Amino acid sequence: MQTPEEYEVTKRVAALMKGLKKQRGYTKKDISRLLDIGLTTLDDYLNGVSSFRLGTLLKFAQLCRVSLSDILNDSENLTKLYEKKANDEADDKSSIEIEK
Repeated sequence: MQTPEEYEVTKRVAALMKGLKKQRGYTKKDISRLLDIGLTTLDDYLNGVSSFRLGTLLKFAQLCRVSLSDILNDSENLTKLYEKKANDEADDKSSIEIEK
């Protein structure tokens, strides 16, 4: 079970992941592979069953091209960043079907 602080980080990561999927056309399976964790483990993190490990958060920050401190502290700006980029790219090209 996650602490309230860990839950907040999970919400930020989930919002970033949604934007990452839209922006780059990644699937959850792609992201789990890039983070070098199993799909079940990623689901456990996102569902609050377990907490993200520091190494996984560092890899995720690199994947998103943001700093770890941004993920830990600034969900609103990060969410806006990915939503804006995803919307801009959607205007430029057709949408990509994303696996859930």
